[in-house]
Amino acid sequence: MVLSKFDDLPAELIVEISDYLDGCDLYYAFYGLSQRINSILDRQCHRLHVRFVRVPKIKFDLYCNRILPRISTRTVSLTLSGDNSSTPGQVALFLSRFNSLAHFFVKLESFKLIDYTKADVEILLPQFPMLTKLKRLSMGEYERLMPFSVDSNELFNENVILPISLRSLAFPYEVTNQWIQTLSTTTSFMIEQMHCHLIHMNVFFLLLQRFPNLKRLTAVITGINQDNLPMESIDCMLHGLRYLNINIAQQVVFDDFARVLRSLTQLHSLSIEALTPRVEFLEARRWETALPSNLSLFRFDLTMTLPVNPDHVELLEPFKSQFWVSRGWFVQCRLRDGGGFFRLSTVQSPIISILYWPDDEELLGSTVTAVYSNVTHVELWWNLSRTAHATCPNVRSIQFYGSGNDIEEPIQANILEMLQNPSFEHIIINDNIPINHTRFALILSKASDNMSILTCSGVWLTTMLEFQQYEWICLIAAMRLRKLIITDGYFIFSNTSLVAFCRTFINLREITMKIESKEDLFFLLNTLENLTMANITLPSTVFDDMTDYRKMIEENTILDNFVVRKQTTSTDICKLLLWIGSRHNLNPLRRSRDLYLKYWNINWHA
Repeated sequence: MVLSKFDDLPAELIVEISDYLDGCDLYYAFYGLSQRINSILDRQCHRLHVRFVRVPKIKFDLYCNRILPRISTRTVSLTLSGDNSSTPGQVALFLSRFNSLAHFFVKLESFKLIDYTKADVEILLPQFPMLTKLKRLSMGEYERLMPFSVDSNELFNENVILPISLRSLAFPYEVTNQWIQTLSTTTSFMIEQMHCHLIHMNVFFLLLQRFPNLKRLTAVITGINQDNLPMESIDCMLHGLRYLNINIAQQVVFDDFARVLRSLTQLHSLSIEALTPRVEFLEARRWETALPSNLSLFRFDLTMTLPVNPDHVELLEPFKSQFWVSRGWFVQCRLRDGGGFFRLSTVQSPIISILYWPDDEELLGSTVTAVYSNVTHVELWWNLSRTAHATCPNVRSIQFYGSGNDIEEPIQANILEMLQNPSFEHIIINDNIPINHTRFALILSKASDNMSILTCSGVWLTTMLEFQQYEWICLIAAMRLRKLIITDGYFIFSNTSLVAFCRTFINLREITMKIESKEDLFFLLNTLENLTMANITLPSTVFDDMTDYRKMIEENTILDNFVVRKQTTSTDICKLLLWIGSRHNLNPLRRSRDLYLKYWNINWHA
């Protein structure tokens, strides 16, 4: 049998393959294989996509220096990561090499920034107006809905200059009357799809007026701002919006929201998520009078915590009328804590982000196991053998609670299926009620090979490191874990446990933790030689007499190519964010040995 070679593939197929690969990865993998391949890549691959997400510093430097200058004029989409990612400093470093995006990326149609800070966005703002081909601009990643809570300090309540070519815009705006008044009508006229972080209820009509071609809108809707116009002063109008995906804040009055819905005569799909909305949002008959007649898809997920338990059967019954059943809008009710906490949602709702399966939960209005294909995070209590009412085939992270976790019991089939799914990658251990270490090891051993991230407290972790009977658990952790997030803000490793920590997590690539001193920081960076990202919290006093953090790290570690950012989080503590590339390659053993001997604990006994 003769195996075909990549070089023998038709040119059209190679061009087709290029649409599914990162442009830089494409050139890194195939350029130079032959003159024919080089010619196809250079002359026929005209629409390349570049995505710098979780990319190692060494590869980032290589791509920016060697490959991207060659393909930038054919790049149509570009994705960067901000300072809230594992690659802090990427935006500033990228702009230092491509100081005018419009000059290098002349055909750029789509730009996305993920895991960003407001400072990242502000650095990029001068670049946007010159990107005359840009059609899609996105600050963040939005699968469907915005988060329940929004930090208004990270939002823009003033307008920025954007290219008139935009059709899709996702930007951290707080939409107020002031924002509306400063909006450029030239830019807004063409927008068809929009993601806003926060829209005040009383300017919703004004927003729709200023975006007459808007077809899709995703946002958090909040109450009336004192500085804005009242709802009564806005005349009702009709709008062609077809898809509306929203989170509703507790301040929103149902009647105000109903006024908006009645004006959306072309609305086709409505998805709503709300945490403790007003009670009238739970009343079926109110929805029947408010929903537009053209609406064919209605999904909602309303989660409530009430001081007085309602009659859940009575609450659910009106949702079983002919109005709901004839449209295929089937509703269920999930109960917890004796009914004080409950969730009312469409049965096959794809918008649930967190699903609770605690001890006393009941499911009303459904006799079959529900499948939630879009659920990515689940919280599980200790009794993993109990029958679950749902299965989540694409779950990525699970938070485990530990009440009663000294009881050994098998893991229920639905839960075992989640653990072994390739999408599962992250275990979170609840700090207040943590599972014991033996149960953690059992879960880790049964989990998918892709499970590589652990979030836990420092106290819980130290217990595992300091007791000899847990050495086998440390061995499993060393083999499996590549990213560690330590959540205990006040915990500092002792002298002996830091050494045990580095020995156990020698293979870590990313770490978030708090330590006590510069010496501990240097020891950590010199020992964990696979690290590509470190988010280290230290006391502010450590840096009292220091201004050049890069020089400090260069002189005391084997790090050679890295980006470091200092963030002051309070008067007592600060953070160092490191995006790490190469280490010293000139006699590294000698270099490492000299630096290790500087560590105070070694120097004390040497």
